[in-house]
Amino acid sequence: MTTGNESLEAAAQALRDAQEALHAARRYLSEATLDAYADGESVSRIAERTGRTSTDVWNVLAVYGITRGTRFSGSRPG
Repeated sequence: MTTGNESLEAAAQALRDAQEALHAARRYLSEATLDAYADGESVSRIAERTGRTSTDVWNVLAVYGITRGTRFSGSRPG
């Protein structure tokens, strides 16, 4: 019966590891999105390159205080 318990614990750990990797990948994508936008790439082009929608890209940028009305060029915000 320990084998079943060990399998369950291993599966739970695998899930935690996968969730951690997913969070890291999302942070990486957010940073790369911000960098691309700061470099002058359009939201539609970023969406195309990442397989996301323009709304998804705008949502990522909004976390950094960037909206459609924001004038942004040069270095990226904090």
